[in-house]
Amino acid sequence: MGSEMEEVCYTREAGLAKALEMATKSFESYKEAYPRLKNRSARKLIKEIALEALEHKYTLEKAFFEETVALQETGYDPGPSLQLTVMLEDRQLEDNATDQDIMIYAIHDKKRLVDFFKKMADQCGGAPMEGMFRRLSQEAEEHLHKLESLYETVYMPDN
Repeated sequence: MGSEMEEVCYTREAGLAKALEMATKSFESYKEAYPRLKNRSARKLIKEIALEALEHKYTLEKAFFEETVALQETGYDPGPSLQLTVMLEDRQLEDNATDQDIMIYAIHDKKRLVDFFKKMADQCGGAPMEGMFRRLSQEAEEHLHKLESLYETVYMPDN
């Protein structure tokens, strides 16, 4: 599967459009996956992440109109990533996806968002958009950590 992280220098509008497209796609995927999940903890986490994706969409849409979005650093330190995206094969969500398939998809999806938001923050260094993308990357990283932790607990109990 090709990487969505092509080396491109986005204009402000193009960067926002790409970020909004990715947040929208994430939300739609989580909304589709939510009723299919049987594991209660996974359902709860996917719901939380889907609602956060809606917040991200709202923040990004406001930024199109140069609304100042007051985003503070989260202060959350997830610790080292479990690097599950390296171990688990990325794949599309199929109609017959299992809970484990959905969790793997969500982990890869969230990692793509983390990487994209970090890249945008770096490219916008010193610009007003930097803070917004930095905060969005922190929130996405927090969710990635929660997804990886839940995956490890449920599907890798011997670790």
